[in-house]
Amino acid sequence: MPTLFDERAEDDLARDVRRAVAAAEFDYPALVREVHRRADRIRRRRVIVTGAGVLVLAPAALGGVFLVLPSLLPSGIPAVDTRLAPVPAPSAPGPASPSAPVPATPEPGDPPWQEGVPPQAAWWDGPEEDLPNAWEIPDARPTGIEGLDALGAPDYAADYPWIVPVEGLMSCDPARTGGVQPVAGRTHAYSSGGVEALTIQVTGWEDSVAARDGLVADGYTLCSWDRAPGEPLGWAGHEGDPDHLLFLPQGADRPAAVVRQGDYLVAVTGGDASEGTVRLVAEVAEKTAANLEALDPLHGRD
Repeated sequence: MPTLFDERAEDDLARDVRRAVAAAEFDYPALVREVHRRADRIRRRRVIVTGAGVLVLAPAALGGVFLVLPSLLPSGIPAVDTRLAPVPAPSAPGPASPSAPVPATPEPGDPPWQEGVPPQAAWWDGPEEDLPNAWEIPDARPTGIEGLDALGAPDYAADYPWIVPVEGLMSCDPARTGGVQPVAGRTHAYSSGGVEALTIQVTGWEDSVAARDGLVADGYTLCSWDRAPGEPLGWAGHEGDPDHLLFLPQGADRPAAVVRQGDYLVAVTGGDASEGTVRLVAEVAEKTAANLEALDPLHGRD
């Protein structure tokens, strides 16, 4: 039961807080604008939250949210409803059941088509604070491929999810109804003699099968083909395999080899439509996918 001393202490505390708050000058319009600005940045992160509600309380200290209790506010300052649902106390963990062992996390293996570290890009666009990948994508570029090794180091590399699934052959439209984007992405772009020669795109998806089928049907994803992709070409050794797709859209000047591997789509495009380039992009895509399977057992395996 509260004592008279407790009540007086609370009165003193309330009086002190009123004086401190009354002495401060609040720029509420500026505060609201800042809250909206930060909310826009959070939306750009595209974090998908399921089964959770978001409650915005103001005023708030930027960099550390605090609540202003109505009973402590001086007159003239609007009160904010700070009632929150009670948070249940965490229950103590029970003993592990011997009949339900926790599966061990698979360990990465040695990539079958990569010896040493692949050459690094001259310009690397690293992860952005506001647009991070859902998980880290390993560098699975293969080595020992003559056509790829001859290109040397890539001119450009990027590491964020908003990349086009098939570089140079697709365009993205944010207004496309129901369009889905990757949740992780990594790209390496090569040139030869100042001309684009080859691009390796690795995209991570919540549903890689739907993303793969969306490429064939030109649907599902936020991006669409610039030219109708047509039926996939035959891929020697992978006839009838839906996870190995070779495209050469009619009128396009470059081929694209796409391999689905676990949660990934690996798409490699070349700089011309020659027979040698078609073979090169197919080999690079297939071996990149095999390296992903070894390097990322969590996302690189079905």
